[in-house]
Amino acid sequence: MDELLASGPGWAFALTAVIAGGVTAGMCSRAGAWWVLCAPPLVLMAVTVVTEQVAGVSARRVLTTSAVHWGIDAFPAMAGAELAVIAVLVVRMIRSQRSRRGSGA
Repeated sequence: MDELLASGPGWAFALTAVIAGGVTAGMCSRAGAWWVLCAPPLVLMAVTVVTEQVAGVSARRVLTTSAVHWGIDAFPAMAGAELAVIAVLVVRMIRSQRSRRGSGA
């Protein structure tokens, strides 16, 4: 949506990334937490690349220039999503430890 309305990924992209990261971290299994922790940069970079390819933005630039542009455009969304994932996983870990103490385990 941002690519169509503006010159690149913007607030809608970043907000969606943060929400998706938080929801995914909240729903993942304990074993899957490592995958969720590593996923935001990779997923958001892929989404940025595909979006710019579909919109035809990257066709006007050299691949290296496009790669740098993808990293810069996606960084705020990546950072926000990663922070959301870390925050949700920390809260889950604290709740898990409290529930173990409360049950006598």
